[in-house]
Amino acid sequence: MDTRSGSQCSVAPEAVLNNGDLVLPPRISRVNGWSLPLHYFQVVTWAVFLGLSSATFGIFIPLLPHVWKYIAYVVTGGIFFFYLVVHLIASCIDPADFNVRLMKNYSQPMPIFDRSKHAHVIQNQFCHLCKVTVGQEADHL
Repeated sequence: MDTRSGSQCSVAPEAVLNNGDLVLPPRISRVNGWSLPLHYFQVVTWAVFLGLSSATFGIFIPLLPHVWKYIAYVVTGGIFFFYLVVHLIASCIDPADFNVRLMKNYSQPMPIFDRSKHAHVIQNQFCHLCKVTVGQEADHL
């Protein structure tokens, strides 16, 4: 990563110039996949899941021969239910590092990262935004 002055490297959360306008990071940090604003991939994923499940259970399986319908409903229903449970669990998990979850107050606004003081948000397993030591796997908040 180029850290020379004048480069447009952006690490969230920090203020970024976008077409001459100053764009600030979200004021409140996201807690899990249900925190607003939703990412458009989340919306697409739920739409595809609902579309596939309604097409499968409303169109494709009813067109099968009568003998296969019940087996198809059970097998396909089990697969869709398993996916739904895994998707809900993944959406509810807070991805923050354990030490960040212990120390962070999610109701407080996120601090703005000042690149003039530190080159990176996390250096030597220390997060300069949260002021806590994080694990080796931590990338960002």
